[in-house]
Amino acid sequence: MVKFDNWRKKRGLGEGAITEEVLLAYFFNVEKHFAASSMWTKYLFYAEINAEIGSRKYKTKKAKIQERNQIEEFWKKAPDVEYLQVKVALILGVAGACRCNELTFLDISDVQDKGSYLYVLIPDTKINISRSFTVMEEAFSVNAAEMCRKYISLRPKAAGRRFFLAICRCQMSTQHVGINTISKTFSKVASFLGLPDPERFTGHGMRRSSATLLANAGGDITTVKRHGGWKSTTVAENYIEESLSSKMAIAEKIQVLPNVGKVVGPSSTSETPHRVYLNPGQNNKVVFAAKELALAPPNKD
Repeated sequence: MVKFDNWRKKRGLGEGAITEEVLLAYFFNVEKHFAASSMWTKYLFYAEINAEIGSRKYKTKKAKIQERNQIEEFWKKAPDVEYLQVKVALILGVAGACRCNELTFLDISDVQDKGSYLYVLIPDTKINISRSFTVMEEAFSVNAAEMCRKYISLRPKAAGRRFFLAICRCQMSTQHVGINTISKTFSKVASFLGLPDPERFTGHGMRRSSATLLANAGGDITTVKRHGGWKSTTVAENYIEESLSSKMAIAEKIQVLPNVGKVVGPSSTSETPHRVYLNPGQNNKVVFAAKELALAPPNKD
């Protein structure tokens, strides 16, 4: 690492300039002074640099979230005949920041009708901490509680304890809804709304959307942790994503003058860097550029 850093600094290459061409140029210089048998250790160094670049530039893809207006649009426009089970799963998933397995194994006795609202208990969670939440009648501009009541009223007398049962031809069967079907709830909503990349709207997106909606509405991190059952503040913060409406609100506070309504300056965006894959055999232009850099004399400054 030290030798490479010294070689890089002599040529005026900053840390941000560690690219495929730079690394290959360094190895063209190294092979002049070492035998082939000694190049193995240099190769390990090469792999270490590659891993370091990857760790800096690689970002994990998280499940996409949906905005409040998108969720409301689906509840209003999607027909109950085809999407009633999806609507109810979406209501409970977003209202309670539920995991897919929590919805799958939800017991009918865990959903209690209190008249003006529904009280939902999640007794078995991933970290063995029970949670509860309510579903209001006037929630998300729809009567969410009444929609859940409609779904419950379709249950056959011989139904088991599971809350979610399959609906076929406008009739509810005794067949349980599996976790794979529950996990596709968010992607079905995205497909109905015509959102791009619907496959990235996984079941976990309902949990992330719930945390994001709560945070954007003014909930502090303690409230978010209690709502989702997270012990770690860091984990809870990773579930919160800045929505477009939140970014617009922040931009308005920064860029709009009070009582004027004119934008002071444009907002800036930054592109996400792409990972550099080091494989000189696939790109001759890169090799030639590396050779030119290797033969270039170091800066005298």
